[in-house]
Amino acid sequence: MLEKIMSLIEETSIGVVGIGMLGSAIIERFLNSGLRVNVFGRNKRKLALLNENGATIFDSARSLAEKSDFIITCVTNYESLQDVLFSIEGISKGNNKNVTIIDCTTITAEQSLWCADKMMVDKGLRFMSVPVMGGPTDARHGELISLVSGNEETYRKIYPILERFSKKIFYLGNTNGISNNVKLALNLNIALITLALSEGLILANRSGIDANLYLEILNLTKLKTGISERKGNMMVKNDYSPSFFLKNMLKDIDLVMEMSNSLQLILPMTSMSQQLFRAANKREDRQELDYSVIHTFLQELNTNQKK
Repeated sequence: MLEKIMSLIEETSIGVVGIGMLGSAIIERFLNSGLRVNVFGRNKRKLALLNENGATIFDSARSLAEKSDFIITCVTNYESLQDVLFSIEGISKGNNKNVTIIDCTTITAEQSLWCADKMMVDKGLRFMSVPVMGGPTDARHGELISLVSGNEETYRKIYPILERFSKKIFYLGNTNGISNNVKLALNLNIALITLALSEGLILANRSGIDANLYLEILNLTKLKTGISERKGNMMVKNDYSPSFFLKNMLKDIDLVMEMSNSLQLILPMTSMSQQLFRAANKREDRQELDYSVIHTFLQELNTNQKK
């Protein structure tokens, strides 16, 4: 039975809309798994490279939808998602009534639910909310964590596709958007942990402790995190090669604040982190560096304080 399901997936045409770092990594994973992949994006250099590696390139999301059984949308924000779904050249304007949308965009639960309802009402198309945890490297190695919400029957239908890039898949319920709440809460943890790691490094260094030594000690304790292990050495070296842009982390914190306001919650640490990430993001040359560049921003604050 499993072999039959895998065979069907290999005969399936999977579309991917969005060729940023995560979208491109998912495409690479699919191509390396022998799947047929249709791609729409706006970066011509990336498109050419993906085409050389076996992807079929389309000039619009609408034309891609005509030739795809499933479409993974992995775009920057809600506005971009609305565009690829509902614009004149969007997925919903095609004539393919059987396509299923697997949306990996980080948006709010309300935004995801609105898209799902509109796709169903306007076109009768299934839209599944599937934000993921993990970066491009995790996607290439099939180690993302997929957080799924939406129609349960459709969940079973898309499961073999998610298996291709996930080490764990959580189905969180029949209502679209619930999984987006989990994603935003987890991204908030990333932001707060990165701030704590940055301030610890700065405190140790200013007090005369070598930052590398501090980091080595930290990572031998129960206080270590995936962030301290994977980002710590890069932060010490001022290497902010991006796996997730600073500007996108700010966008997600803004969404968390929007969510907390709608729930009438008081999240003081979140509010402070929003101010810090917003201030760091004001410099355009930082916006597309890794979110851990917040460390440099905090260093600058303390350099000015020392003066």
